[in-house]
Amino acid sequence: MGQTMYLAQGDMKVEEGISQVTKRVKEMAALSCGYNISVEELARARVYWQKKNEKVQEEYEPVLSIESGDVKMWPKYKNQTILDISNNLSIVILALRLSDQGKYTCVVQKPEKGAFKLQHMTSVMLWVKANFPTPSITDWGSPSSDTRRIICSASEGFPEPHLSWLENGEELSQNNKTKVSQDLETELYTVSSELDFDVTNNHSFMCLIKYGGLTVNQTFNWKARK
Repeated sequence: MGQTMYLAQGDMKVEEGISQVTKRVKEMAALSCGYNISVEELARARVYWQKKNEKVQEEYEPVLSIESGDVKMWPKYKNQTILDISNNLSIVILALRLSDQGKYTCVVQKPEKGAFKLQHMTSVMLWVKANFPTPSITDWGSPSSDTRRIICSASEGFPEPHLSWLENGEELSQNNKTKVSQDLETELYTVSSELDFDVTNNHSFMCLIKYGGLTVNQTFNWKARK
């Protein structure tokens, strides 16, 4: 698919009223072209699905094309994307990744007077979310006779998190016991943090994780033995 298939900037006005699809990482998303076409018409038409290149203004990268009834899937999408011709020329993206987020445009062209003319164009904005789950707090036993250790952790979230421990609304110092790691393939983060406390007093700790303007938290209560 060369440069000739990409539409001129003037044609982009047809995209007003972009539909929105929001899914989570690892789910699947169906993006509809919103155009019903018969098998006979498809054999003569051209259909293109393309994704906006976020790094280069007004540029699109190909997802798939249908020309003379032949379907061509670009390598990046080959094992992840399914074409559903019977469902308004939809594409189904499997096992969503953060990098799949973006604006997808479907273009349908039909022959008219010896040239292919635009018949239909629609865009779908796909949002891929990776919200951290409620963190888990695990009791890791006693490093010493009067000390208890708990660990708070959460995984598969984005963007990079900040974890803090609070008691009575005040943040506690962790002495660099918090670890944050990122999976290079999925780009998702995992965070964990240790907290040691004196078992001779009552405590109510909150593990608070902040990321991208969102928060999740979990509480751990300890009642000292009398």
